[in-house]
Amino acid sequence: MKRETDATDGMKQNRGRVLVETLASMFLLILLGAGCFSLAMSAIGAYNRLYASKENASELRIAYSFVTTKIRQYDISGCLEVKPDAVSGKNALVIHEKIDDMVYDTWIFHYDGYLYEAIVLENEDPEVDISQPIARIDSFDIRYDEGAHGFFIKAGIEGHKTYGGFLKLRSR
Repeated sequence: MKRETDATDGMKQNRGRVLVETLASMFLLILLGAGCFSLAMSAIGAYNRLYASKENASELRIAYSFVTTKIRQYDISGCLEVKPDAVSGKNALVIHEKIDDMVYDTWIFHYDGYLYEAIVLENEDPEVDISQPIARIDSFDIRYDEGAHGFFIKAGIEGHKTYGGFLKLRSR
């Protein structure tokens, strides 16, 4: 009988000690879980920033490549012109093209965060409703330099390096 009493006394003495060890283990597990969750959230944030940066760079390349390709494609005397568009009032590239005895103007302009292309009859103004969005960009500037006989082009997205350059015309 004495043995049973000794065993019961030992359990009563360890009861408080086991509770503290269990609580300490639980606290460490919770702390480890919070650390893992914090690391996962940080990795997700870094991935989203990297993805957004690559997407912005892609949009800039698309916009710049589209404009330079159009200029090279229509590098014919009298086909290319820079003038303010009726939508935003900023400089736009206008391409004059004759199709079936009709002259059409292709306007490439920037408005409300997008680069647009609109094909209208000669002497008509472009409208956003009839335009196709090309790329999402924050800024676009195009100028013609008669002395250098070429176009200065700049396209940008906030927080990203601006794409720009000079494109010399071959036609006279």
